[in-house]
Amino acid sequence: MALIAGSLLALGSCKKGLEVKAYSYFTSDNFFSNTDEAYMATLGIYGAVSNFSGYGWYVPMVLDNDNDISQISGNSVDSWRVIPHYLGIPETDIYYSTWSVLYQGIDRANVVIEKIPQMTSFTSGTSDQKASLNRMLGEAKFLRGFYYSELVRLWGDVPFKTSSSKAGDNLKGALTDRYEIYAQVIKDMQEAADVLPTALPTDERINKWGAKAMLARVCLFAGGYSLANDGVMKRPANYKDYYQLAQTQINDIMAANPYKLNPSYPQVFINQCKHNLEPTESIFQIALYTVADPAGDQPNSSRFGFWNAPTTAKGVYGSTNLRQATVRPFYESFQAGDFRKDFAVARYTVAADGNRTYPTAATADQNWAPGKWSREYQTNSVTEQTSTDINCVVMRYSDLLLMRAEVENELNDGPNDIALDAINQVRRRAYGVDMPGNAINLAITDGGTGYTSNPTLQISGGGGNYAAAAVATRTNNRISALTIYNPGYGYTSAPTVTVTGGGGTGAIITASLAAKPTAAQINIPAGLTKQQFLDTLVSERAKELCFEGMRRSDLIRWNLLGTKIAETYAKTQAIRASYPYLSGTNFKPGKHELFPYPQNERDVNSSITRQNPGW
Repeated sequence: MALIAGSLLALGSCKKGLEVKAYSYFTSDNFFSNTDEAYMATLGIYGAVSNFSGYGWYVPMVLDNDNDISQISGNSVDSWRVIPHYLGIPETDIYYSTWSVLYQGIDRANVVIEKIPQMTSFTSGTSDQKASLNRMLGEAKFLRGFYYSELVRLWGDVPFKTSSSKAGDNLKGALTDRYEIYAQVIKDMQEAADVLPTALPTDERINKWGAKAMLARVCLFAGGYSLANDGVMKRPANYKDYYQLAQTQINDIMAANPYKLNPSYPQVFINQCKHNLEPTESIFQIALYTVADPAGDQPNSSRFGFWNAPTTAKGVYGSTNLRQATVRPFYESFQAGDFRKDFAVARYTVAADGNRTYPTAATADQNWAPGKWSREYQTNSVTEQTSTDINCVVMRYSDLLLMRAEVENELNDGPNDIALDAINQVRRRAYGVDMPGNAINLAITDGGTGYTSNPTLQISGGGGNYAAAAVATRTNNRISALTIYNPGYGYTSAPTVTVTGGGGTGAIITASLAAKPTAAQINIPAGLTKQQFLDTLVSERAKELCFEGMRRSDLIRWNLLGTKIAETYAKTQAIRASYPYLSGTNFKPGKHELFPYPQNERDVNSSITRQNPGW
């Protein structure tokens, strides 16, 4: 179960609320008198972003859209629509909401970093007390570094402060160069990794390997492209230094070997929906939790599985409010046999009776949805009928493997064996090489006679999941072609296909287990150039990590956001001129790679003397 949410939550065997105290209380002289109080303050750093303004909604869903794999549906004036459609302005409230919670987390971290070393038990306590306090100090440094790296990722140069806010302080900080901030982030995360435990966590607290993995990501962003103050996309001249530091972190992790891929890609997300933490796959995650009455939205809960899930009618499951949709060209980019294709992208809706329906209207592709957090996989708890308790997983092991492939490709001017092995581990899992069971094939054994309309096909048995098909065409009142909506997964024997309705008789549809592809069919081969391999990685990261909150930023650090939006717009227009993709005309290069400084902040902080380029 997810364990750290709200301002403070107890850590234990299940999610449980703790009384919230004003955080300023932690800075007073009567706090930090023992490890329990230090622990409460440390949990408060995590809790700063366990909400809609942080990682329950805005950061992974609103601020990561629109891109080449997903977009926010509709065209209203809601803040969560105008920002993804590149129509936001500095006054748009979501910018300030996210800015504020990140800085709140930083200030809480600064308090803990200052106060813990002043505690008597930090220097003179028992060995257990010292170890516990050192861990908390490491967590505070990691989280401060993480929150600053996120501010830089979203806004570039930002105000920078490494001391806690006190009465009388000048809180009007000027903008600090992003690379100066990155230097402190790297220092914080390195110092954190030195004192954090190596054991895999049993909750959402960061450990040594998670800190190193996140530091590797920070290095890729620091060494990647970003929008400079003159409105030009640039990367630092010493960018390879950052890649080398990332390589060191990744090599350290791989030598320790704490992580492994779940052999089933679908099970990774079913586990997320069921609140099974799976620390060997999910390296770092933000806890989210419904703390009170299930009616309506809860401030510390999650939009995962509600806002970015297949349209679901209330009945067997809670309803959804689909707002983050995928785009058809992304679905069509998957190869046959890739289990991520029909799991990650839901071309179906879920009816009140709990059954899937595949809409066939010409515009149904506009409402294809992320499928990873479908209501079908969730707990269906009474507290998750609107928002959910699904955590935001910030880093998965497959992400780390793909970063390793990218770093090796960059530093060796092309893919070496390490790069190929890393990307191919991810691809082998995607194609189900080690996943129990198989997909299925369907064949028309007998087309039957007398079918005046298309009959219904029902697939049952075989031990697998979610295979679905329909009759595509009839010829002379006989079934002559099928549409496979989903080949399913996990079948250990051929299921039975029942044909009903349509006015005819005698049709026989035979299912068989699909053969798994060979390694030669799956693996990226040797011999690619550096650019060819990077192009492959750009595509592979989209397929593996889609809808998980990093796609837009990945494209920015590769200097590809504008290019990919233009390509996607052209592809959607080729489908039909009315296919909605507002980013195709709204996105402005040299502007939208960074967000504007929130007007609320500039109104009170006169030291921010400029706006980001184009704003």
